[in-house]
Amino acid sequence: MIQLIIAFVFLPLQPFSIAGGPDEITGLWITPGDEAIVQIEKINGSYSAKILRIHPAGYINGSAPKDENNENSSLRSRSLEGITILAGITYDKKKENWRVKQVYDPDRGKMFEGFIVMQDHDRLKLRGHVPGKKWLGQTEIWKRLDGETPY
Repeated sequence: MIQLIIAFVFLPLQPFSIAGGPDEITGLWITPGDEAIVQIEKINGSYSAKILRIHPAGYINGSAPKDENNENSSLRSRSLEGITILAGITYDKKKENWRVKQVYDPDRGKMFEGFIVMQDHDRLKLRGHVPGKKWLGQTEIWKRLDGETPY
């Protein structure tokens, strides 16, 4: 009886089981605050994510914002639309999550490490963190975009 109670209490802590497998993360996603539409795709067996579109409210004089916070000054004039923000994404079958070797945060202009966990089919949790320090980072929930893009 105690084992059954323990199993019931800790059941919600188990990771989400992915019905779609490793490709479940592919598709179009909206970042928090509807700031951007991001596309996660699998190319030649490797996953990556790029910004497809910035919400028009973020535009400056009719143009998408630039990567002005990038640590590399030669990249500061490039548009944020089209840049890769997640690279080196690999699926960990045992943990049922994805490891991200490079998480680019355009607000800080810095690279981090990270991981992705599916919360359900329509929501993923992205955790970006300082390399080697999972406790020192930031988490975002992205919502899947089904249908036409809103902007």
